[in-house]
Amino acid sequence: MSPEAPEGGPAGAAGATGLTHVATVSFLASRAAPSLQFFFALGGGIALARAAAQRGARTGYGAALASMLQTVAVMGPARINAPLTQAITAPMMGRLEDRGSRPLTEFLACLALRLVHYALLLAAFIFVILGGLDEFTGSYETLTGWLGIVPQGATAALAVTAAGQVLWAIFFSAIQVAAYRRALGGWPQVEPLAQEPAAASAAAERGSGRFDPRAILVAALLASALLLASTSWALLAGVTAWLIGAWLLSKPDYDAVPLGLVLAGLLAFAALTGGLLSGAGLELTLRRVLRAVLLVAVATWMRAAAGPGGLREAFRRVLRRLRALPAVREAAALMGGLDPGPRLVAAGRA
Repeated sequence: MSPEAPEGGPAGAAGATGLTHVATVSFLASRAAPSLQFFFALGGGIALARAAAQRGARTGYGAALASMLQTVAVMGPARINAPLTQAITAPMMGRLEDRGSRPLTEFLACLALRLVHYALLLAAFIFVILGGLDEFTGSYETLTGWLGIVPQGATAALAVTAAGQVLWAIFFSAIQVAAYRRALGGWPQVEPLAQEPAAASAAAERGSGRFDPRAILVAALLASALLLASTSWALLAGVTAWLIGAWLLSKPDYDAVPLGLVLAGLLAFAALTGGLLSGAGLELTLRRVLRAVLLVAVATWMRAAAGPGGLREAFRRVLRRLRALPAVREAAALMGGLDPGPRLVAAGRA
């Protein structure tokens, strides 16, 4: 057996890979669904919790990392938050369930991680999309000031938003804990049989049309870092010019473009309305709108230029280099056993 295979022998490796496959298909369906993403991703979270309960936390988080990277390779990074919350919380909940923890303990642990995730998303929205706390506060006061009874100011804006997020987190965490406990408690205790590797799929994954996928990944990360650092017109124009040239030269795959367009439109609308409501000024607002659109465009180009096969191989190479980190070795082994993109998409549609 390979030293990078998940613990438990060939049967254990087959079981962990199968659960990772289930999680990947569930997460793909969640990201493609127009609504109810949480419920589509719930099955994938249950599979990851089972992997952690059966094979340990390292395998559980390795399966979570492998499934998330595989969905990014297939669809790009758009609309990733619903399955990401499951990937963050599920392995921990699987270990707690295996140790016989009480429902309240599982609920509080799930709630804590979910709130941390929500806080990071809120911070990204405030400082990247809207442009800062002043713009966030200004938008809040414009929307609520006319009521005359809602507290105003930055503290009030953050408190009201946080209260709403806590309520949503309580609701989703309660459903998640109930679903996990029911599914894991009734899971048949049957060890999967070791199987020969599946034959290669007739539908091969598309790779990079022209450039090395590792170079594409690095270029996308650098462009995103520059966009996060500034909204100057010179920088925005430079990134736009580079991106146009990159699209024309890279022979891209356009499968992920529709989803990217939808996300770009949503973020552009949020940045535009937030800037105008806060009184930030039209020129500054337009720069922030363009930055939001370019961030999505760069991520979409990364997926289109590298292709699912190219991104998948680039991710696997990165994981192998980082295999000393916890759960990364398991993620590399599990990702190598997943079906290629076309078969996963077909399974998700089924």
